[in-house]
Amino acid sequence: MRMHKFLLASALVFGAATAAQAALPQYPNPGTFNEADYSFTALATGDIVAYFAGHTAGYTNWLRLEVNGVDTGLEGLNNQVTALGTSFNFGSVNAGDKLVFKIRVVNTGEYFYSQRSLNPDGLTHIYSADYAGGDWGIPAGVYVGFEDLLGGGDRDYDDLRFVFTNVGGGEVGGVPEPTTWAMLIAGFGLVGVAARRRVARQTQA
Repeated sequence: MRMHKFLLASALVFGAATAAQAALPQYPNPGTFNEADYSFTALATGDIVAYFAGHTAGYTNWLRLEVNGVDTGLEGLNNQVTALGTSFNFGSVNAGDKLVFKIRVVNTGEYFYSQRSLNPDGLTHIYSADYAGGDWGIPAGVYVGFEDLLGGGDRDYDDLRFVFTNVGGGEVGGVPEPTTWAMLIAGFGLVGVAARRRVARQTQA
């Protein structure tokens, strides 16, 4: 009897952990502007597949993809009529191809992109994170949540939610600029020189 209870408790704990792992990522600072910028590439030569993971948008949106700056001409996963877990295949790409995801807002005619510099307001319109898979049969991949309003809307980045497979990359907002790298290297050099002098003094003493 004790063994039965132990196994049951273990199964419940494991099930809870699995469910938690499968949960869709959420933007950690809702209501505030996402300062990050993002860059995505194809992990391997093969298909880019998008999965619909939900929406809170009142507007109608279609998902599109640019590969190396060229629109594929394909769009799918209309948020108002698409069932959760539905997939859309954007076709084959080559490993390393640059990918930009974008939404077409039917109500306003605007496009919003996963790359900040392409957006008409110059703001980040997505939040992205790795996704472990499991909800509505969606496999592991890269999660991307969109805002579909000019100016960022309510900035919780879940107006449109998608998961993409065969996609790598992500946040690049934290990568130092070349001038910052130069200052860091110079700083490390000065620290090294100071340490060398200190050792030399101690040796002479």
